[in-house]
Amino acid sequence: MITCILIFMSLTISQAPALPVVEHDRLEVVLPVEFQQLLHKANASGRMKIFLNSTRSQNRADPADGPFFQDPQPIYSVAVQSLKPGQSVVIDFNAVAYPLPLDELNGEFEVQAVFDHHHSERAHHSPGNLFSKPVTIHFDRAARDTKVIELTESVPEIALPVIDNVVWIDEISPMLTMALGRPTKQRAAVLLPHGYNDLAFPRRVWPTIYVIPGFGGRFRDIESYMRMLRAPMTGAVPQAVWVILDPESPLGHHGFADSQLNGPRASALVQEFIPQLQERFRLIRDPAARLLTGHSSGAWSALWLQLNYSNSFGGCWASSPDPVDFSAFQKSNLYLDESVFTDAQGNAQGSYRMPIGDVDEKILMSVQQEVGMERALDPDGGSGEQWDSWAACFSPPGIRQDLPLRAFDPLTGKINHNVIEKYWSRYDILRLVTKNWKQLAPVFATKVHLLVGARDSFYLERAVANLQKKIAALQEADLRAGIAPLKGDGFIEVLPGATHDTAAVIARGRFALSMREYLKKQGFSE
Repeated sequence: MITCILIFMSLTISQAPALPVVEHDRLEVVLPVEFQQLLHKANASGRMKIFLNSTRSQNRADPADGPFFQDPQPIYSVAVQSLKPGQSVVIDFNAVAYPLPLDELNGEFEVQAVFDHHHSERAHHSPGNLFSKPVTIHFDRAARDTKVIELTESVPEIALPVIDNVVWIDEISPMLTMALGRPTKQRAAVLLPHGYNDLAFPRRVWPTIYVIPGFGGRFRDIESYMRMLRAPMTGAVPQAVWVILDPESPLGHHGFADSQLNGPRASALVQEFIPQLQERFRLIRDPAARLLTGHSSGAWSALWLQLNYSNSFGGCWASSPDPVDFSAFQKSNLYLDESVFTDAQGNAQGSYRMPIGDVDEKILMSVQQEVGMERALDPDGGSGEQWDSWAACFSPPGIRQDLPLRAFDPLTGKINHNVIEKYWSRYDILRLVTKNWKQLAPVFATKVHLLVGARDSFYLERAVANLQKKIAALQEADLRAGIAPLKGDGFIEVLPGATHDTAAVIARGRFALSMREYLKKQGFSE
């Protein structure tokens, strides 16, 4: 009886129809054996990232130059435990994806792979990371294809060319190294003015202008400042030593603020780096002869330094700063809103816009799209892009000691108000001003020069307008209390019609004249 049952079961199983094999689109990324010397075996674990750019897109850069704000493009990534030459890493429907799984992709794309396994620089741009040349691939959601991409290139080390009147600083910071537990550098380009190296020149010591680049900017971006200093007779450019600082960390723009993940960036600048520069170069040591300037994230940094180290700098000239009021963080109120992705009516919150005519505008990228791209690059929050960069500056470590605690869910946008109130609010400049108005009132009257476009591409004018109103209200309260406001050349101004980019152009000219006039009044000019 038992034998008969077994025979019947065997026949039943053998005669059952075979299940169909489900096939999926896939990309296979391989490091060819002949290029294995590009891989540092000690760092064979990391993340494989795939960047795409539609051949119909207006984006003209290589795919790996993304994410693209004006026309967001697909991104995929997977964790790699150990990359071995000749063995493929598969990217398929299981990959972390933006905006849709690989199976659903349709159309022709330029595709580029990056193996991110070095983290000395921001995101996937670190020297030593491997990447492929762009290849054109046609995806058809009705077909199931496998395409192979080869890693044949490596991100080169930072090159610092020899340039007349430019001194590169690229040195280990003892303060940052001790705080972070790893070798960490202070970097800058020091641009020497006309006459600095001329022994017959009547001037021997110089004021200093510290420039903080915006998001993605580096200390190597010096061309525009070199052009200014090559024309000393125009009268429009302050003749000073210009120091282009480096605002980047492995987790993004560190904002020159002291934080747990990025280290004591502000303290290291003021207490360590500036004294070192003063020892090495002929700089006027009076703090009044030290000026700060920056745009966008660099503007937020300059303002933050001026307000927190008001006696260390003579003034800041900042344009279009990152949100200075977290109740107007782009279009979100981080203290009250439920989500950063949508407003109270469920409409998508824009992150990047383009004005059309005098009134209308087009949202080119929503917050949800921006965060989606960042999550596709690194689902744990280490993409080094804008929102992850803010988190690295404002949050403590999260589930990993090297990555920030999230302030909102990257899938739903739901805000964690406890994280915002407990940690992020410490970096809210409007709250800082309100709390310390007595000390900061004279700083705004005499040292803060702030511009923003009324149609800022990232909605940054909203926070600046709130700060402007708050300061006016605090000054009015002082008047009612019999306290006369201090008079000075400080200002906060919203430029009608200006965008993020056009405000930068306007600010560059106005700030140069304003800084030159300030130095002249203080007796520091040529």
